[in-house]
This record gives sequence, structure tokens and C-alpha cells, in this order.
Amino acid sequence: MYRLCFAMLVGASFLAPVGAGESLATLFDTQSHDFGNVLVGPPVSHNFTIKNNTNQTLQIGNLRVSCGCTTPSTTTYTIPPGKTGVVTATMDTRRFVGPKSVTVFVLFTAPVQEEISLVVSAYGRTDMSVTPESISFGQMRKGTAPTASTTITLAGSSRITEASSESGYVQLAFKEPKQSQFGTTYELTAKMRSDIPVGKWYTDVWVKTDAGRFRIPLTVEVEPSLSITPGVVQFDRTKVGEPAKKAIVVKGAEPFRILGVKGGDGTFDAVETSSGDQPKATHLIMVTFKPGKEGDYAKALELVTDLKDENKVNIPVKGTAMR
Repeated sequence: MYRLCFAMLVGASFLAPVGAGESLATLFDTQSHDFGNVLVGPPVSHNFTIKNNTNQTLQIGNLRVSCGCTTPSTTTYTIPPGKTGVVTATMDTRRFVGPKSVTVFVLFTAPVQEEISLVVSAYGRTDMSVTPESISFGQMRKGTAPTASTTITLAGSSRITEASSESGYVQLAFKEPKQSQFGTTYELTAKMRSDIPVGKWYTDVWVKTDAGRFRIPLTVEVEPSLSITPGVVQFDRTKVGEPAKKAIVVKGAEPFRILGVKGGDGTFDAVETSSGDQPKATHLIMVTFKPGKEGDYAKALELVTDLKDENKVNIPVKGTAMR
């Protein structure tokens, strides 16, 4: 008990009160951000992080900006001690050309009333165009390596020197540039690595020219190698002694074998009904619910495949038995 209380006291000692003359600005990770060169069209956003390392609750009363070309927002207006909040500044690049600097005013009403200034700046470029304005992969299966591309046109004598991504899962390549009356056109292709983790991902692609660099947003949603329908097998009320069956469809990004379904205990059992031992992209599994007595049942069956990624997947099964 002593050790636990001591740890709590030590932890609390790191949460200092706001002292006289100490500005809340020190709680922000930074107070300015420069987007650099931006294309006139796609919006750009930056998150200013607030870490409340005091022992008092922070209360944001209002957000305002010096220019309507920028929209401020926050994840929360109340930040308890030890917690983190975010103020986001989003610039509408269609609203300015050339250099632009905007101040975001964050008004705190507690524990003291103070207004903090955050600054975002950018340089709007009209001598270049990107079509489409972002690289969007949509949904991709884990284990695949899809590509997406965009076309960049530079006016005048400007040239692209390189392109890089903030993510190591993105591989970039340019095709041979083409000359036209409007300038030089480049086709930029992005390829996703097959080992990118499952989830929704966002990153930036930075294109460097001899006149500066600009950003192209990239988005992708990575789905598991296997899709199981339904994701949860739910049996309706089943009479004891009268087994019920439900089918599961398992689809993969590539043909695969099912090596077995583990975890069946006699109440829930599952077998593959697909014929043959050849790899297939789609398999059918039949789950049987055989309750021995009344009650609610829940279990997780383990599907084992020969896939390199996600070769084991849990399938939740539930059922209710009655007399």
C-alpha cells in the first residue's frame, strides 16, 4: 500500500500549478508552423498539441482567426490535468496566392484567462497544378501492392528534382516528363508496400522543384488479408438437443488453404465444406451449435490458414440455448 501511495504522490509532483507570470503558451508543443509552398486548391492542416502538465483543468473558451481563409477547431474544449488536447488550423489554399500568414487566437478561460497566438503560414503557388490533388488508394487488402498516380504540371522552366514520402511504406517513381505549351508534365506513381499494417493511413508526399517544394496528401485504408462474413456468428435461441448450423464465407486477397479450425469443444464445431485441397480465394465454413443445457454460450474459434500474413484469425461465436 505504501508503495502505491508513494507512486501516486510522485506522479502528482510532476503536475505543477500555473504560477504567477507563467504563460499557458508553454503548454503548446509549438506556436508556429510553415507549410511552405502549397498548391492553390487542396486545404492544408496542422495540429498544435496542448499538454496539460499542470494540476488544474484547462478550459478553452473561444477560437478565432485573423483571416477567414483559415478555420480553427479543437478536439476538446476541456483538458484535465495530465491530458492532451489539439488545436487544428486548416488553411483554404483557394483563398490566397503568394505569401500568407494567419494568426489563430486560443482564448483560455480557466485556470486563468489568457489568449495565446498560434501562427500558420504558406506560399500559394499558381504556376503548378496537380490532378488529382491527392493520391488516394481507397481500400486495399493487406498483402497486395497497389499503385496510384497523379499528374503534375509546372509552368515556365521549373523542373522537379525529386519526390519523397514521410512513410517508408510508400515507393515513388516518375515517368519520363513531357513538354507542352503549358509547361512540363510529370506523372508521379506511388506504390504501397505489401507489408503495410492494417488500418487507415495518412501521409504526405513532398515534391521538390528547383523553385521550392510542395505537398501532396496520400491516403489509404488497409483491410485484413482475410475477410470473414459474418464477422461474428450469432445463433438465435436454439433448443437443447436440436443442433443449429450457420455458414461463414472466408475470402482472401489471394488463393489460400485452410489448415483447420481449432477451438471446437462439442458445443461449437466448425468444418470447411469446400471440396478439394487446392488453394482457393473463397472458402465456406459450416459452424454447428450443439448446446447440452440451457444458457448463454460464447467462444472464439481459431481459423488456421497457410497465408504468410494473418495465418491465424479468431472467429467469435455466440448462442443461447433453451428447453
